[in-house]
Amino acid sequence: MAVTIPDAHKDLVEGAVYAVLTTVAPNGQPENTVIWCSWDGEHVLVNTADGRRKADNIKRNPRVALTAVDPQNPFRWVDIRGVVESVEEDDDFSNINKHCFIYTGNEEYYGSVQPAEMKGQEKRLVFNIKPERVLVFPPPGQN
Repeated sequence: MAVTIPDAHKDLVEGAVYAVLTTVAPNGQPENTVIWCSWDGEHVLVNTADGRRKADNIKRNPRVALTAVDPQNPFRWVDIRGVVESVEEDDDFSNINKHCFIYTGNEEYYGSVQPAEMKGQEKRLVFNIKPERVLVFPPPGQN
């Protein structure tokens, strides 16, 4: 049976909620990064530039955790533990632009969040995180 996110908490990975992605550093220690994310119905999608620590950590060890906390109610959250099932190149910037629109309302990441001249200067990657364990609070059915 596939592990998924309860409907009552999907907004925490579908909307403009900042999340914390935990990867495993080379020395075995957890390493946290605040990130943008989205949900495609099966995977949590996280975008980064190749060469950043989280990308390097995932190449060595694809096991991750991700936590998103409701900014309106810190006692409502989702914790996802899983594996980066695949890493795809975001050559056309469609994923980072989608995240940019969700989080900032701007349609283009380069030119709004990052300088326009940075476009094409870094390789963008999309992590497809397959949930293996999902914890939520409050539990489904409780308010």
